[in-house]
Amino acid sequence: MFTPRSTVVDMFGSSVPIWIFACLGGICAALILREVMILVGWHRDLPLPEIFYSALGLIAGILINLIWIGGYQ
Repeated sequence: MFTPRSTVVDMFGSSVPIWIFACLGGICAALILREVMILVGWHRDLPLPEIFYSALGLIAGILINLIWIGGYQ
């Protein structure tokens, strides 16, 4: 039987709520998206402020990490 995870065991053996890892992954995704946009030059051509796309990357990163880390074990 498969059950979804609600915690992740860190390297010290303690259980950490899964949303903490998801938020950290989301922040990394937002920073990577921002850097890629600057590197490619997209940030000058987009109609919305840069913070909007960083927030979009954060939300997408959190959702992806919740699905990935919170997968079935």
